[in-house]
Amino acid sequence: MSAILWDLDDTLLDTLPARMESLAHAHRIVLGQPVDPVELWRSNRGATLEDLARRLVGDDYRRFARIYRDHYYGRSRSIRPFEGIEPVLRSLHAAGIPMAVVTSKVSYGATEELEAAGILRYFQAVVGFDDTERHKPDPEPVYAALDRLLADHPGRVALIGDSPADVWAARNAGIRSIAALWGSLDAAATLDALPDFTARSPGAVFELVVEQGLGR
Repeated sequence: MSAILWDLDDTLLDTLPARMESLAHAHRIVLGQPVDPVELWRSNRGATLEDLARRLVGDDYRRFARIYRDHYYGRSRSIRPFEGIEPVLRSLHAAGIPMAVVTSKVSYGATEELEAAGILRYFQAVVGFDDTERHKPDPEPVYAALDRLLADHPGRVALIGDSPADVWAARNAGIRSIAALWGSLDAAATLDALPDFTARSPGAVFELVVEQGLGR
């Protein structure tokens, strides 16, 4: 069996405004000064919130991450998938292709957001930050997702994501990568990571899956 793996933020769900608001809040509380959150997050190149916090505050990184998450998950907001995502998920699901989400978000938060966006039902597994010791670009979360899906043909598995970390994680795990350019915060950096394929719209993902025989 093969599979399709998806990143969450900036790939499946359009969560950037809320995330940047929470990042600016945590930076202001912990470091006492304003910041351009988009530029700050762009410099993280798809690594985890904890990785970013370590760069900023060293040993106090857990406090930074806690303040961010308390702000992010403590506010009600509309959560929606990118335009065109649900038809693609529906088509892949109807074709019998198993799918999982591989994200650097905590798993409970990712699951709640997928459910709120109405697309959780398309996924057989959600692998989050708290499910593995190492994180993208390390292949461990990819391996965890493949284990949960019982996927045993890595040559026909693809990871779809918006960041360099997604491309590197796929390569490190020996699977294909599809750069999701429709929501990428830094498309140039993602392309510089040399993904196997690129998709400028969700619909292009389905075309690639069919053409390349991925997930089957």
